[in-house]
Order: sequence, then C-alpha cells, then structure tokens
Amino acid sequence: MIIKLIDEALIAQQFVEVLETDTTSFYIREMGAAIRFAILHKLNELTTPTELNATITRLIPDEFSNNPSFKKNCDLIFIYHLDKLAEFKNHEEQIFAIEEDPHFFKKYVLYYSDAEEHVLEGKTYKDLTMIIADKNLFNAYKEQPLAATQYSIAAKIFIKLPFLELPFIKRELVPLRIQAEEAVSEVGLTKTYESIQKLSNAKVDDLIKEMINDELANIKN
Repeated sequence: MIIKLIDEALIAQQFVEVLETDTTSFYIREMGAAIRFAILHKLNELTTPTELNATITRLIPDEFSNNPSFKKNCDLIFIYHLDKLAEFKNHEEQIFAIEEDPHFFKKYVLYYSDAEEHVLEGKTYKDLTMIIADKNLFNAYKEQPLAATQYSIAAKIFIKLPFLELPFIKRELVPLRIQAEEAVSEVGLTKTYESIQKLSNAKVDDLIKEMINDELANIKN
C-alpha cells in the first residue's frame, strides 16, 4: 500500500518508471536539460549503508549508470515496515546511519507501521495532498502526534521525501491589524493595545525605552 502511494507520488511529480524488479523500481524525470532519478526499494531488513549501496548498485540499469547526471541527481527511497511504531527506537541508529551516509545516493528511509498502513487503506496520493492541507487534521495531529492517523503518515511521507511538492491552497489573507487585535483580545490586553495606538512616535520610543530599562533592572536583581 505504501509503495503504491509513493509510486503515485513520483508519477505525480512527472517521474517515469523505467524498470521494476521484485524489490526495486527505477524512475527518471526529464524536464528540459534537468534530469533527476529516483529509486524505490523495499527493505526486508536493515543492514549497513555499505551493504545497501552494494545491493542497489548491482541492480542499476545501464540507462541510469551511463548518464553523467545520475550520481549527482538520484534519490534512493527505502520503504521499511515496522509491526508497531514503538519499534522505531530499536532501529533508530541504523535508520539514521543509512540516511546520513554520504556515499552514492541521497537516502531516505520511510518507515511505517501496520496501524499507519491500515488508516491509509484505499487512499491515493491525491488524497494525501488533501489530508496534509487539512487544518483540522493538523490540529488533531498536534494534540496526539504519536497516534497513527491519516495525517501522521501523510506528514511523514512529505517530510521524508522533501522533493515532493506540498499542495498550495489559495486563501484570503487576514489583515495584520485584525490579527493583532484578535491576539491582544485573547490575552485581555485590548485597552493597553488601544492606548499604545494613540501614542505619538516620540512617546512610543519613550515607552519602549522604559520597558527595556525595567527589564534590565529585573535582570540585575
């Protein structure tokens, strides 16, 4: 399921699949003179970066290896399954070692749990872009960031794969003056805010200096 979603995401970014094996898919994107490559690989177990580099190198098609842009412009995406998210702590060092390895490819390890895969059942990449743009789902995620939700796995996919384009939703901008008024109202400082607005520039400067002096006095004390 997760691999299918990442495949859809790459296709949406104008990548074209050129080769597929049981564990690995190879993609290329040509936009004018700009060429970028992507490799999607399913990990059955975590091994060392050296072993992974060797494994992928043996699978690379000639169309990739013969292209001078390949070594500099290739993203290697590992998909790794965890039974439960709590297991991540047991593999954290191995995952970071893979992602931070500077050799051969830019590497990303997208790990996921059974629960996360379940909540995305039947979803498409287009659905993911709508989920990540949903403010209500984001607020719920902030309240429970460790819960397996549609937003948690969608956010992980966009964070782990930074070359994906975040959806842009045009919204009407709220004037800063109104935002400021709402903010001071929430903390009960409306009268103070209105008083400051009535001050001249000179008086505002004096007020700021007085506040700084008070703060400095508190520090000394």
